Amino acid sequence: MKKSSEAIQTTEPEYGITALESALQVLEAVGEHPGLKARQLAELTGLTKSKVFRIIRTLESLGYVDLDADHASVLGRSAYLLGKRAEQQWSLSRAATPVLDELAALTLENVHLVVREGLHSLVLDVRISPQPIRMYAQVGRIGPLHAGGTPKVLLAYAPEEVVQKVLHSSLDQFTGTTVSDADDLENILRRIRTDGYHLALADLEEDTFSIAAPVFDHQGQVIAALSIAGPLMRLDSKKRRDFIHLVMSAARQLSRALGYRSELSSLGRAAD
Repeated sequence: MKKSSEAIQTTEPEYGITALESALQVLEAVGEHPGLKARQLAELTGLTKSKVFRIIRTLESLGYVDLDADHASVLGRSAYLLGKRAEQQWSLSRAATPVLDELAALTLENVHLVVREGLHSLVLDVRISPQPIRMYAQVGRIGPLHAGGTPKVLLAYAPEEVVQKVLHSSLDQFTGTTVSDADDLENILRRIRTDGYHLALADLEEDTFSIAAPVFDHQGQVIAALSIAGPLMRLDSKKRRDFIHLVMSAARQLSRALGYRSELSSLGRAAD
């Protein structure tokens, strides 16, 4: 947790990876000018033909570029999927902005919007509590799926193969209350799907709480989780009841903004 007198560093160190910059330069050129060959891409980017050729071959092996019979380059399936994922997250962030703002104003605690990336959770957006003592939170923060409010909600609605991978993993301990038994975790996930929310108490960070609920898209799939989080010392029984109601209401509001209708028959399990 952070006190308001402590500065939170947000400036990234200035460094770059030249090879990565060159690869992204080529990838952007392929996206803007599909059908060019290595020589033409070299002229367009200012890189040498041999370097462009190596980059194209690497991007092809990763699925980001496809080559036709004449060795002309177009974007591949991996680039398409990455673009669709980025589009989804941008759309989600825009729709979530007023919901996050309102929930933060009502609770005066941190509000987090979190998505699943593979076997990890990713903080997509945050509203920081104005109170002197508060949780540390940062957009882009990567976390586990078996600890914390939003991660466990995301895991509860994840594809079965993702759930099984996590259940059979080491289940790293972050605090003394982090769930370490696969059967216990499976029971928690089942309870989340029944209740429609999860209250996590100090299982990811000491002396903190997180109350989270799932966010559904227009297909009835859970694409994010929304949470209220803060110091455990501020969570009395009344606030617990109020926060559960507020986070579930906010998650429903955001789900409706994304086109979700409660009559959808889907169980909410996301496609991988």
